[in-house]
Amino acid sequence: MGGQGDWDKASWRKSRRSGSDGSGSCVSLAASASCGAIRDTKNPHRTTIILPRAVLRAMLDDIKDGAFDLR
Repeated sequence: MGGQGDWDKASWRKSRRSGSDGSGSCVSLAASASCGAIRDTKNPHRTTIILPRAVLRAMLDDIKDGAFDLR
């Protein structure tokens, strides 16, 4: 998978924590052998962010570690 349209057929999953604050902020993730993708669950046909799997993994690890928490 590479182009924007290729991800339309991907198996997307929504984060369990997405929108848990009642704001409606939700993201979905999908993966291929070499890339991962992130999109807005409410607007799935808008921009999809496609990253190499290693970059996506590092970003998710940082999120879990609180690196992006607003304090």
